[in-house]
Amino acid sequence: MSLALTPDTVSPVFTVTVADYQKFFKVGVDTASTDVKKGVTALADSSVVFYPREGEFEEVKRPWLAEAGIKKGRGKWQVEFNYKVMPYLMGLTSQFTTYSLYDCGKINSVRVIRLYESLCQYRSSGVWVTTQGWLSERFMLPESQRSNFAEMKRTFINPALKKINANTPLKAAMTQNDDGRLVFTIVDARN
Repeated sequence: MSLALTPDTVSPVFTVTVADYQKFFKVGVDTASTDVKKGVTALADSSVVFYPREGEFEEVKRPWLAEAGIKKGRGKWQVEFNYKVMPYLMGLTSQFTTYSLYDCGKINSVRVIRLYESLCQYRSSGVWVTTQGWLSERFMLPESQRSNFAEMKRTFINPALKKINANTPLKAAMTQNDDGRLVFTIVDARN
């Protein structure tokens, strides 16, 4: 993705190419083309809802994109974000955990990516303490895992950590304290 700022520098335009997607995620051109098109289409069809404390409206829905265009023969998409959501997008890095999509590009499970995201929040301290209940809620785990920790560990936590350790710069492990809390230890292999 490359950034091209418009003259007013409020409405950035991004270029997304099939070739870059192929390179980052090591997939064929057909898969890359399909994935990029689906991603741009999903973003173009989605919106974000704001609940302003002041002003005329109690709820405001805004589309993420002002425009999305494709140059089919070149495998190149251009997306322009809605200028009204740009201040929020620009502030995200200071308020939320950031990580490179490239780092978790080989992971194809939403739950595993979300666990990776949670681990990234604590990579600087190297320790994350949580509970079985929190994991169950956060990852919307099925009842069989919610009510049986051994099942959660066998079918979610251990396979997820194995994928994260094999495919990302993070190396993580989980133990359970005497009080039942879960302790994840996290090492960033890049440091």
